Amino acid sequence: MRWIMILLLLSACTQSYMVSDNLAYPYNLPPIGSKVVLLKRVAIEPGTTRTFLQRGRSTSLGDFDRYRANCNFEVDKLSDRVQQIEPDTFVVKRVQRLTTEVVRNHADKPRFFAVELDRGSPIVTHGYHLWLSSEQQPDVMRITCRGAFDDLSRAEPPSIDEIREALGEIAELVLAT
Repeated sequence: MRWIMILLLLSACTQSYMVSDNLAYPYNLPPIGSKVVLLKRVAIEPGTTRTFLQRGRSTSLGDFDRYRANCNFEVDKLSDRVQQIEPDTFVVKRVQRLTTEVVRNHADKPRFFAVELDRGSPIVTHGYHLWLSSEQQPDVMRITCRGAFDDLSRAEPPSIDEIREALGEIAELVLAT
């Protein structure tokens, strides 16, 4: 009986890549071996390493809607020139969960307290880093997809359907089977 309890406890700590066949479920991670097929060239502006996609359009960090799913392609080298990512098929070689605290408003807190007793719930976004591999474009490092930002207790990562909506006709996410 003791071994059964240990086995159940250990299995509860493992993570599964696919927990549901429902592509609208936000906790399905794209499996390793999936492909990101870039159908149209995307440009990365000088002085940055990423370009954002949302609702099937390229957008800048300052212009995308933080209340909708979004993705960004990222390269590993900073340049003072425009960098182009050409149409290609990228293989997902690693999937990594992501949580980022986006905003915390301290403006309404008294400034004379040395210790903050009620920090409140942070505003976060959850998502996934999909680490990519391509022989033709080895400098394309990853695509990161995030869900809408919200309170910590309500924020969810993007579903496969939301990732596909963010990519639109610029790129296609093909899941490994």
